Amino acid sequence: MDGSLLDLTAEMVDSELEDYWHELFKVQKLLITKLKKARVDMSANRRKSVMAPKPSSDVLNSSLNIPLPANTENTLQLITSIQERMKEFKASIRQK
Repeated sequence: MDGSLLDLTAEMVDSELEDYWHELFKVQKLLITKLKKARVDMSANRRKSVMAPKPSSDVLNSSLNIPLPANTENTLQLITSIQERMKEFKASIRQK
């Protein structure tokens, strides 16, 4: 979509918008998968620590402090918001 504004067509904009939407969907799917895996790993580590004999506090703290990917939930909300706006924009293009 580089170039003159007059050279843009609704079909070209629609096509590129669709490509961007699919890329966002792929990123969203990847982030959801990573977030679920991090949560499963965290709960598995918690179960292990509860069932195991009481270790020293250093070992226990290191097994429970598994960081989730930074701002993953906020990023997912942002992606969802962008996708909704893209759908609204796409609908407005088709009406004209």
